[in-house]
Amino acid sequence: MSFGLTNAPAVFMDLMNRVFREFLDTFVIVFIDDILIYSKTEAEHEEHLRMVLQTLRDNKLYAKFSKCEFWLKQVSFLGHVVSKARVSMDPAKIEAVTGWTRPSTVSEVRSFLGLAGYYRRFVENFSRIATPLTQLTRKGAPFVWSKACEDSFQNLKQKLVTAPVLTVPDGSGSFVIYSDASKKGLGCVLMQQGRVVVYASRQLKSHEQNYPTHDLELAAVVFALKIWRHYLYGEKIQIFTDHKSLKYFFTQKELNMRQRRWLELVKDYNCEILYHPGKANVVADALSRKVSHSAALITRQAPLHRDLERAEIAVSVGAVTMQLAQLTVQPTLRQMIIDAQSNDPYLVEKRGLAEAGQAVEFSLSSDGGLLFERRLCVPSDSAVKTELLSEAHSSPFSMHPDSTKMYQDLKRVYWWRNMKREVAEFVSRCLVCQQVKAPRQKPAGLLQPLSIPELKWENVSMDFITGLPRTLRGFTVIWVVVDRLTKSAHFVPGKSTYTASKWAQLYMSEIVRLHGVPVSIVSDRDARFTSKFWKGLQTAMGTSTRLMCASFGSTRLMCASFGSTRLMCASFGSTRLMCASFGSTRLICASFGSTRLICAFYGTTRLLCRVRARRGADRREAGRTREGHMDASGFLIASAMYFCQNI
Repeated sequence: MSFGLTNAPAVFMDLMNRVFREFLDTFVIVFIDDILIYSKTEAEHEEHLRMVLQTLRDNKLYAKFSKCEFWLKQVSFLGHVVSKARVSMDPAKIEAVTGWTRPSTVSEVRSFLGLAGYYRRFVENFSRIATPLTQLTRKGAPFVWSKACEDSFQNLKQKLVTAPVLTVPDGSGSFVIYSDASKKGLGCVLMQQGRVVVYASRQLKSHEQNYPTHDLELAAVVFALKIWRHYLYGEKIQIFTDHKSLKYFFTQKELNMRQRRWLELVKDYNCEILYHPGKANVVADALSRKVSHSAALITRQAPLHRDLERAEIAVSVGAVTMQLAQLTVQPTLRQMIIDAQSNDPYLVEKRGLAEAGQAVEFSLSSDGGLLFERRLCVPSDSAVKTELLSEAHSSPFSMHPDSTKMYQDLKRVYWWRNMKREVAEFVSRCLVCQQVKAPRQKPAGLLQPLSIPELKWENVSMDFITGLPRTLRGFTVIWVVVDRLTKSAHFVPGKSTYTASKWAQLYMSEIVRLHGVPVSIVSDRDARFTSKFWKGLQTAMGTSTRLMCASFGSTRLMCASFGSTRLMCASFGSTRLMCASFGSTRLICASFGSTRLICAFYGTTRLLCRVRARRGADRREAGRTREGHMDASGFLIASAMYFCQNI
């Protein structure tokens, strides 16, 4: 790319990461156009150098020979001098800081803090020293260069000149953290084998200034664990603090919500919190270790276990030997899983493919275990899987996590088929979780399921689909009427400006004319269904109305369950409504085992008199006619139609 474009560094960095993807963090570090190759021996370094140069040639990238340096014992890289055992600041960068003149504007203060802050890992209590300068950069603060600012400025320059040399972690673990907190900031230092690895510090946020002393000291511990997670995760850690009550943090019975949240974070680490008054250090027992990380560390302990699988203690006196004891070490959990892999046909097949180099995702570990994407494969039907699930869920260190947390915890180290589903099933069967954990759903209330109708179009559900695009004829509403027994439906187009009398006319012409008078109607609390006119009409016709909440699923789910309804909404029109109505009747009804069309047109319709007779209301007047008048059903229907047309 052309030099100077805004996105050139990001694009070129992405290119370099793609080119050296298989070598990154193994023996290559890349930053834009700087390539650092590191090795343990000269022979290994020669091979690494050949591989990097060949990769550059294959991708048509070329390095300028005059800018390359080879076979160095230490190198200046990204403002640091890196050697075999230590990291120090680049002297050229230090000169720029020590020669800095006193700032006279806020911008100059920010520039100085930006350059000095790049090396804050070398300076103990950097944030505390830089506090007066940082306060000058706050919005609305007057720029007054006080004695405290001058002392902070000179102190920072002196600290950078005399900054200690930091050591490189050697991978042996056993880290030590010293943390401290005050009303101005948090500070901590990471050490290994008595040598400083890195310093870290920051100022308190506005809400943290109100924390009590106990929470401030605990915040310093959490701050150290968060920023150095890549160093500390899975390693043994000793944390020293000058606040004695933190020793009992893991055994406290009463914790506030903030402390409970921090406890979950701290328990991810194999750490112990110790108290040190001044220079004295008091050693305590380890307090917390999580089971998943213990399982991850089994690999390091496996060689020792193999040496001690069958050891004997004996005493020899001359030619006579007497056996005193025999020590038998049980196989590790990892070894039990590897032994059980031979009993799973699926894993045996994948092992054969992995040995032949035909399985990309599967591989073999140094101890003979089958791995899936670097995770140990667990046999499907085995006792070790049950033990693994129990330890990850109900052990003292697991605290009965939910299925998502438990799955995320296990999948870092292990893999088996249908793992997520089996973890969810295991958690759902946990009796302790069902008895102790609080319900996350709203109270169910007094649910009253609707009874199953005996006849078609005896009980109907209805709802309105509103807010649709206007058609050529001005329709914007669909009235969905569903028979609760056969699930057959009618889709009646309408307008949002229709009055209650207009909807009543459509009800008589589209529903009653074809199927008779329903016994009951279930609907939501729409204004059309709660109006006095609608209630009066249904009362006159002998139909009971049942109103449900708008969010209740019985009516809305039944009316919206037709896929054709969703399809016709995309291209709304009366023709599409008729097609959708016909298409819905051709679907198989699971309750009857036949199509809705057969269910809908099998049987007879009901007259109003039959409805009233079935309900036991006015049995004597249902079949009685008065002289000079029509029967009761005809009179009511005619009255309703006349009332609808003249209201």
